[in-house]
Amino acid sequence: MSVTSVERSFRILHAVAEEPQSLSALARRLNLATSTAARFLQSLHAAGAVSRDADGRYCIGPSIFELAGGPTGRHDLAAIASTHLSALARRTGETAGIVAAIDNDILHLAQVSDDDDAGVQVKDWSGAQIPAHPGCTGLVVMAHWPQSQIDSYLAKPLEAFSDSTVVDPRVIRERLDEIRRTGHLWTTDEYAVGVTSVASPVFDRHDRVIGALHAFGPSYRFPDPNDKGVIADELCARAVQISGVLGHVGSLSIGASDVA
Repeated sequence: MSVTSVERSFRILHAVAEEPQSLSALARRLNLATSTAARFLQSLHAAGAVSRDADGRYCIGPSIFELAGGPTGRHDLAAIASTHLSALARRTGETAGIVAAIDNDILHLAQVSDDDDAGVQVKDWSGAQIPAHPGCTGLVVMAHWPQSQIDSYLAKPLEAFSDSTVVDPRVIRERLDEIRRTGHLWTTDEYAVGVTSVASPVFDRHDRVIGALHAFGPSYRFPDPNDKGVIADELCARAVQISGVLGHVGSLSIGASDVA
C-alpha cells in the first residue's frame, strides 16, 4: 500500500470517528471521487476497521477498538448508538437513551427526544450516575454480571429511590432470570416517579455487558398498551445491532432481527 493510500485510510478513519458518514458525504468532505471513497471503505470494512450503522452510514469498526487495547470508550458507545437513539425516539414519540456500565453503577451517556413531541418530556439524565438496582437499565446490565458480583451487590442494603423501587434480593434475582429469558425489562416509577422505561443490554466483542439501550417516557402515556411488544422487539434488535458493531456475535432471545 502506498503512503498516499495509508494517508487516505487514516483521513477516512478520522472522519468517521468524529461522526458516522454516508459514502457521498465522506467523499465530499475528503474531496475524493465517490468510486475512490467506496473502494477504500470496502477494504476498511473487510478489515473490520469501519462498520455501518442502522442508517447505512460508516462508523468506526471493532478492529479499531481492539487495536486500542481496551473496551469501548464511553464516547464511542454514545456515537455508535446515536442513530439508534434518534430512530427509537421517532418510533416511540418519546425519549431514547444509552447508558454505560461503571463497576456497580450505571452512567447515563446520552439521550434523544422526539422532535415532534411538544408536550411533557422527561428529565435529561445525561451525566447522571446511579446504582444498578433501581431501574431497568441497571438491572439488564446486572443480569449479565458474574454470579459473584451479583451475590456481593445483593448482600448489601439497597437504597429505595421511590416507593416502587424493588429492594428484595429474591425478587431482583427473579427479575434477572426474566431478563436473561426475554432480553429486556420494563419498569415504572422505580427510580423516577411518573416515568416508565424499557431497556436491553449491550455487549462488547468479548461477550461482556458494557451498557444498555433504553426508551422511556411519562407513565401516563408510555407505552401504548397495543405497542408495548413491538417497542420491546425493536429495542432489543437495536441493542443487538449496536453490540454487533462492537464485535459481539451473540444475539438476544427477542428482537434479534434487522431493523432499518
